[in-house]
Amino acid sequence: MRAQRIGLLAGGVLLACLGHAAAQTATTTTTTVATTTTTTTTLLPHPYSKATHDCVQPLKKERDQCRRAGQDGCGKAYGAAFPNCFKAPAGVSCAKKCVSTKSTCFGKVPSTKKKCHSSCRSARKADVKACKLIAAGGNVWAGGDASCLATAQSNFDVCSFVCTEAEQDCRTAFKFCVANCENL
Repeated sequence: MRAQRIGLLAGGVLLACLGHAAAQTATTTTTTVATTTTTTTTLLPHPYSKATHDCVQPLKKERDQCRRAGQDGCGKAYGAAFPNCFKAPAGVSCAKKCVSTKSTCFGKVPSTKKKCHSSCRSARKADVKACKLIAAGGNVWAGGDASCLATAQSNFDVCSFVCTEAEQDCRTAFKFCVANCENL
């Protein structure tokens, strides 16, 4: 009985739309609008100059050996020495700012992840609630309740993945930051 009512309702909506479409085709209006298009491009960070690269590589090797040895403070020592591989004074100052920003970003990762995951859970709860409306006779959304629940889960999975990538966001921001610092 419910399927018949939905079929009749859908048929009525379709007929109403066809009548509306026929009425619209009788009148044609042409409007000309001038538009401007702007294209922006984000360039990838450029590689270091040979001199800067030759300065950074031994520092990275020292940091990695320090970490393998299980010592503490390896990242701090690297962060303190890294800016000196750029052209003084502007390049060094710029690199110090980038290192400081990266350190702050990594410090905020735990709270960022917590807030992000909380937001994902809230969105999933709202999506599942919307999916349950389908079974209660609400609007059909995303092809039915099984498809709706699958979509809600997929959205949650993508959201959770984005949350786990907070550290990578810090690393990427750092790469773009130091790309603006003057090399040796």
